[in-house]
Amino acid sequence: MLKKLLCVAVVVVSCYALSGCAIYNAAVDERNIGEQYSDTVITATVLKKIVNSKDLSPLDIAVNTYNKKVYLIGEVDSLAQRNTAIKLAQNTEGVQSVVPYLLLKNEQDFCGTTDNLSMQTSLSKDLIGDKDIWSTNVSVDVVQCNIVLTGIVGSNAEKQQILEHARAVPKVRSVTSYIQVQ
Repeated sequence: MLKKLLCVAVVVVSCYALSGCAIYNAAVDERNIGEQYSDTVITATVLKKIVNSKDLSPLDIAVNTYNKKVYLIGEVDSLAQRNTAIKLAQNTEGVQSVVPYLLLKNEQDFCGTTDNLSMQTSLSKDLIGDKDIWSTNVSVDVVQCNIVLTGIVGSNAEKQQILEHARAVPKVRSVTSYIQVQ
C-alpha cells in the first residue's frame, strides 16, 4: 500500500512539473533545460528503485540531483540499508557520483519528525521571503535536526545568504551545504 501511495505521489509531482510552475522554475534555474531534464530523469529513476526495494523505506530517503550528482538524504535502519541506497543510485544510468547523507536512526534522539518538519518549513519560508536569492533552486532537507542544503545558485553571495538563514533556524544542530555555485 505504501509503495502505491508513493507511486501516486510521484505521478502528482510529475504532473506538477509539467505545469506553469515548472516553466518558472526552469527559467530561474542555473542549469539549461537539457541538464534539468536529465537530472529530473535521474531523480525519478533512483526514487523508483528505492520504492521497489524491499530493504528501504522510501519515506526516509530524499533524492536530489544536480548536474548528474545524486544526493541521498535521510535516515536508515542499518549500514546495509545505507549501502543498498548508495548502490541503487550508483547503478543508475547517467549518474556521475553519489553523495550520501544517510544517518542511522536513533530512537533515543529528542529531535523527531515534527521538529524536522518545523525547521524545514521555517527555513523554506525565510528563503522564499528573501528577495536577494532564488530559493526555488535550493532543496532543504532536515534529518535529526541537521539541515542539509542542495542546489545550484548563481553566486557565492547568494550561497552565503542561504547559509546564514539556515544557521539562524532555532534548534539546528548543524548545517551541511552541498550548494553548487554556477
